[in-house]
Order: sequence, then C-alpha cells, then structure tokens
Amino acid sequence: MRVLLVLSTFFICYLPILFYSAFMPYLTRKTESFGVSIPEEIYDDPEVQRIRSTYRSSVLAFGVVFAIFSLFTGLAAPLTVTYIFLPIGTLIQLVIMAVFYLHGHRQMKSLKEKSNWLSNKQQVTMVDTDFRKRKLFVSPLWFMLYVVGVAITLGIGFTFYENMPFRVPMQFDFSGEVTRYAEKSTGTILFAPLMQVFITFIMAFSYWSIGKAKQQIDVSHPEESIETNRIFRYRWSAFTVFSGLALVIMFGIMQLTIVGIIKNTLSMIVVPLGFSGIIVIAAIVLSITTGQGGSRIRLPFSKYNGYVNRDEDRHWKWGVFYFNPDDPSIFVEKRFGIGWTNNFANPMSWVFMIGLIVLIVFVGVVSKFLDV
Repeated sequence: MRVLLVLSTFFICYLPILFYSAFMPYLTRKTESFGVSIPEEIYDDPEVQRIRSTYRSSVLAFGVVFAIFSLFTGLAAPLTVTYIFLPIGTLIQLVIMAVFYLHGHRQMKSLKEKSNWLSNKQQVTMVDTDFRKRKLFVSPLWFMLYVVGVAITLGIGFTFYENMPFRVPMQFDFSGEVTRYAEKSTGTILFAPLMQVFITFIMAFSYWSIGKAKQQIDVSHPEESIETNRIFRYRWSAFTVFSGLALVIMFGIMQLTIVGIIKNTLSMIVVPLGFSGIIVIAAIVLSITTGQGGSRIRLPFSKYNGYVNRDEDRHWKWGVFYFNPDDPSIFVEKRFGIGWTNNFANPMSWVFMIGLIVLIVFVGVVSKFLDV
C-alpha cells in the first residue's frame, strides 16, 4: 500500500500543482500578466512572451526534478519518513512556485514602468447594470440532492446500527491496517452526515460568492467579455455544485463501511483517493477549457476599440492580494490563478474568513465530542 500512497500523492498533488503552476500565465486574462495589468495587444509582445516562457520552463524544470526525487524518496525511505515527507514536499512545491511567480511579477512590473504602455491610452471602467439578471449559475435546486444525501446517510446509520460491530475502524494507514477504532455509538454514525453538512455549507457559500463577485469587463471587447465572464461563472458554479455532491456521495459510501455493509475496510482509503482524483482532473480540464474570467472561451470578438481597463495595480500587493477600501466588493477575480479572491480592505471579507475558521473548528470539536 506504500505504492498507493506515493502514487496517489504524485498524481493527485504533485503533478496537478506542477502543471497548473507552470501554465497559469497562459490561462489568465490577456489584460493581466503575473498580476500586472497590461493592454491586450501587449500580451504577444516578444519580451512579455519571454517572461512567460522563462517562468514556464523554470517551473517545469524544477518541478519535474523535485517530483521524481519525491517519488523515489517516498518509495525508498522508511514508511515513517514517507508519511512526513510527502505533505511537506507538496508545501515545498508551492513555496518554490511562489518564488518563480514573484520573480516574473517583478520583471513584468519593471517592464511596464520602462515601456509606459498606458501613456497614450484611454483608461475606462465599464459596468453592465443587467449583468446580475443573466444566467450566471446553475439552479440552486441542485442543493436539494445534498439534503437527500445527508438524509440517506443518516437513514443507513440508524437502520443498521444494531448490526454494527462494537468497535468500528475509523482510521487506517496506507498498508490497510487500522490505526484507530471508535466504540459503537450514535456519534459514530453521525460523523459522515456531519461532514456532509459541513460540505453543504462550504459549497453553498462558494456558490453564493460566485454570483456576488465583482464584474470584470474587458473594455476593449465589452459585449464578448460580458458573455465569456457569464459562461465562466456558470461553469464554475456547476463544478462547485457537482464536486460538492461527489464529496457527499463519498461520505455516504464511507458510512456503508462504518456500519459494516461494505466489509473491505480499504474502501476508506480507495474511495477518498478516487473521488479526489476525479475532482482534481475535472478542475484541471475546466481551467484549461475556460481560463480565468472565460479568457479561453472562443467567441467571435469584435475589433479592438482602443480602450484599456483602468490601471488598478496599486490596489494589488504582489499582484495577489487585493486591498481597495474604496471598492465595496467582497470578492474579485484573481489576477494569477483561476477563480476569485477577497477584497481584504472590506471588513465583511474578514467576517467571512473568520466565520469559515470558526466553522472548521466547530466541526473538529463536534467530531471529538462524538468520539470519532
């Protein structure tokens, strides 16, 4: 089972992080490069292309070497070292990718200052007052399936409670050996539904935030930009709903193992790995086909009108953290990455983040109280 541990970490964590990071400059909007706003026609400038390709090559070269090193270390090292090294290796990957990004960000910022691309450009901000009336996300009725999933999982637990073994395996190592048991109790069969409810809250909040996020219209092609951004939100809302539903189903299957219907306890390892892999692959495919803000969606674009988006670089720290007290928005599109980030100058942004932390702690405390 050591091989399963190492390969699953390799294919579910290391490789997705590597390729996601390496090709991110090609998935972002053409009006932004390494967190720096640029006119769209500058995207294909030879110097800008060189910064992108240098970043991509550097990340791939380091990432491949580190991934191979991690693979062989995970397979050859003592098992205790493998358990410690693999998650730490993932963090090391993320830190090094951040270093390469910051180098690219500094290069782009310096190039922009030197080239003065915006000197003769008319900077414009555009808002579509009917944007919220468009079909931005899938129907919220899909969340009723979450409720059904929680109800079924609860029903399975109470229906088969009498036939459960007195000691229930709750944690396993990657050799398939049970590392922790829980005594048969009501709390044991409430663990999976509790996690399903937690997932429901997280996904419902993510779904809501997609609809509330700030508009970002490319003023050089406004009509097309509005439509691609609408499609972008719709696709990610669908991903949010259905990936969350997959996790609800996953905990339902785990409940079958807890109550003893599924006898093979390895399902407690294989099932989470399988569902995680499917979600990761779906996220990668969606990122590649959609791009940030819908930048990779192919629509017939009108001729460039000469306008450029208003330069807001001063509000973006390192091109990653958005801090604008004059902007009432809570959520805004990332400049480097797929999805949304917070306006850290808006107090509600901190309320939501602290609320999420409190929710996570609450779930952890309740889990301990349930003795699972």
